[in-house]
Amino acid sequence: MSDQKEAPYYFLSTVGRAVTVLEQFMNSEAELGVTEVAHRLNMHKSVTHRLIATLVDLGLLAPGAVSGTYRLGVKSLELGLSYLRNSPLERVAQYHLTQLAERLPEMAFHVAILDGTQIVYQKSVTGPNVRWMSATLGHRQQAYCTSLGKVLLAYFSPPSLENYLSSVELKPFTSTTITSPDDLRRELGRIRMQEWAHDNQESVQDHVCVGAPIRDHTGQVIAALSIAGLSEHFQRYSLEKLVEIVKGASNDISYELGFSPSYRPATIAPSDGKSTRSVAR
Repeated sequence: MSDQKEAPYYFLSTVGRAVTVLEQFMNSEAELGVTEVAHRLNMHKSVTHRLIATLVDLGLLAPGAVSGTYRLGVKSLELGLSYLRNSPLERVAQYHLTQLAERLPEMAFHVAILDGTQIVYQKSVTGPNVRWMSATLGHRQQAYCTSLGKVLLAYFSPPSLENYLSSVELKPFTSTTITSPDDLRRELGRIRMQEWAHDNQESVQDHVCVGAPIRDHTGQVIAALSIAGLSEHFQRYSLEKLVEIVKGASNDISYELGFSPSYRPATIAPSDGKSTRSVAR
């Protein structure tokens, strides 16, 4: 806790310092010694040593390969795995979608996965002022004409994408639907680089949405999050602002699912190399 803020009455400074010690080992490639941790935290070396010794006794830290150094212990792994087991996508997403609905009351918010060539809505929340028809839980749509679907397709490996393209007919739903495989490949390449997708009335006339990827603790894209509304809503809030919001929310959900931005796999491919099915965990 920052020294600039007054601690609440219940706050135990010893526990707080122990947590800050543990945090030094997060995303650290090297095993750390007492001196290094004390220096990082501007903490007295004797206090740091006692905290580390206690954390070792509790199994949260363990002796490193080099004498006098330490690493995260098995108990830290067990706690992390327990968190992941009890943080399914739908439960984590619910809070964030509800917050978005309060912030943007005229719009709708969705989380979807890919099943075959279609997206399936896993979670949907609409703002209190929505007066238009929005997708609901379990609803299916073709992936290539939605921001949610294009986000999920963008992280396929090249062979998996070609398999997808060979199994789907790119039919036009509106005048702006992408119906050329080459155009879709280029669009997906842009999405992967910018990490967000835009459905500009491609599936339903006058309906617009932006989407961003949701990752699990391995870095795999397992779902997508979107903000959906009418053209007038996107003009009111601006596309740039809504992109910023959807990317922020998807990053928050990914973080709560255990994703660390320091790790990103180069290629996302379906597990069997053939199926285009993506399963939320």
